[in-house]
Amino acid sequence: MTPEFLTELRADERRRVAATNGAVLLGVGLSLFHWSGLLLAGALASLPQRSIPRGIGAGFGVGVLAVIVFLGQLWLAGTLGLVLGMGQPTWLALGLGLGLPTVGALVRGVV
Repeated sequence: MTPEFLTELRADERRRVAATNGAVLLGVGLSLFHWSGLLLAGALASLPQRSIPRGIGAGFGVGVLAVIVFLGQLWLAGTLGLVLGMGQPTWLALGLGLGLPTVGALVRGVV
């Protein structure tokens, strides 16, 4: 029941990698404005993958990248130490940064 264009995309290595990179850039860019961009990033990054575990791994990878970008923004602003010192709210933000793209990647199991 997989759409034909996804089957063709998954068969061509260059197109698959390009689609994954584009999805990651789009999703992480959108997540700078709203948290639902993380769900979208995970979903879009997982669709070109050849298997469900690879799709979920791609979603988790997007989450790792999003957390690195988030921590980098805090470091550039000079507030990384203060934010990390807050404790539980920081751990919640980091957990959501890893978890939301992974949950979004579960769409790979549907398509």
